Amino acid sequence: MTGGGDSSADSANPVASTTISTIIFDVDDTLYDVNTGFTAHRNTDGAVSFMVDKLAFPTREAAQALRDEYFERYHATAKGLQVAEAEGRLPPDAPKFDPKELSKYWAENLNFSLLGTKESYGDLQSMLQSLKVANPDVAFVAFSNGPRMYVLRALREMGLDVFFPDDNVYAVEDVLPHCKPEPAAFQKIFKELGGVSPEQCVMVEDSMKNIRVAKKLGMNTVLIAGKGRLSAGNTDKDAAAQAAEATKFGDAPDASDPAVDIVVEAVADMKDAIPGLWRNPSAFAIQ
Repeated sequence: MTGGGDSSADSANPVASTTISTIIFDVDDTLYDVNTGFTAHRNTDGAVSFMVDKLAFPTREAAQALRDEYFERYHATAKGLQVAEAEGRLPPDAPKFDPKELSKYWAENLNFSLLGTKESYGDLQSMLQSLKVANPDVAFVAFSNGPRMYVLRALREMGLDVFFPDDNVYAVEDVLPHCKPEPAAFQKIFKELGGVSPEQCVMVEDSMKNIRVAKKLGMNTVLIAGKGRLSAGNTDKDAAAQAAEATKFGDAPDASDPAVDIVVEAVADMKDAIPGLWRNPSAFAIQ
């Protein structure tokens, strides 16, 4: 399904003649569905438990309030805690915050069972495999505001690590002091990928903040709305999705935004929505 203000094929294919070399996937609420409840768990229990256990916050309520304040500003827990520390907002007896400690804590302590089994990602695995067969030279990149050890664990839990080797996984530590949606974070990734041009990239995201910046930089954009969100007459949100979006402060998917080229419910739906990616050379085209 095309997004934005014009549903014509031409508007959905603004750079259809440009060969696509790189597809950059967000991880959270993109490669797995927002309805899993994992994001709400990570942004509440996961963040708060780390802050109480490792940063000497006196109560879970105090930790959650500060996490929410800085996440709304920076859209990344690691960067939010870095800035909070610089601004003197951590408890006076807190040790120095290290993003690697957050990464290790989340990788070891989050409830990854909420993501489901590897088998439940069969459709996504098949889609990625078919695209790799059709276009072996198209690079798959994972780019997350989450910390690295956590991101790698999440990819393994979904059985997607085979498609995203470590060298093609970029986490918040790789772009700090920047993070999405800052343009400098995206530009760092372009540089790390050998100077790839934004026009040759597809950004697959659930975050409107990130979609808008990606589009301004010249990238092709695919918005992940969440399973069931685009079904005719279905305007209800699963409770888990509502809980997740409550932790992300007004960043819910908006298919009508002009920065959205294509909107699908799940990444596995991309083959039907953008068959041009399966051509050789690959193109961002709906026909």
